[in-house]
Amino acid sequence: MLGFKHTIECHCILPLYKNKQPTVYHKFTVYTKIDNKGKVIPKYVNCNNCGITHNVYEICKSDIKIGKEDITSVRNIKDIKFSLNEKVVSLLEEYNCEMPVYEEIEDILEQEIFPTELILKREIIDEEHHIKLLQINGKSSFKIKSEVISTILRGKIWATQ
Repeated sequence: MLGFKHTIECHCILPLYKNKQPTVYHKFTVYTKIDNKGKVIPKYVNCNNCGITHNVYEICKSDIKIGKEDITSVRNIKDIKFSLNEKVVSLLEEYNCEMPVYEEIEDILEQEIFPTELILKREIIDEEHHIKLLQINGKSSFKIKSEVISTILRGKIWATQ
């Protein structure tokens, strides 16, 4: 079973939101694996803004570990790159992908869940989502695809081109 990308909330505040009321805390995306019984496999992650360590124990839920910043035993991108194909690593670096994308690709390849697609980039232009997808067809078979998804809601119309 593949895991999930989801957001967790930290106690830090991005400079953009420093004087906002109510307080807007920083949220960041993490990738969490699920066991055979459908339960979250707990793990530690470091905030991508302030470095504080979180124990992710449920989808969208974590506990902050006070006094623990940037613990080095937490896996990082460099650790995951070691287990991935060089072509994939080069592609992820080119698109400036973050940790959850690396973890998701590693999980897909380990579990051999093919074919699978995941989003590398998403840009919104007017009312359309322009997305770049990585299609994984096998351990060493990859393809890049682009799609445009119209988000104009006129009576629930969603169009994919």
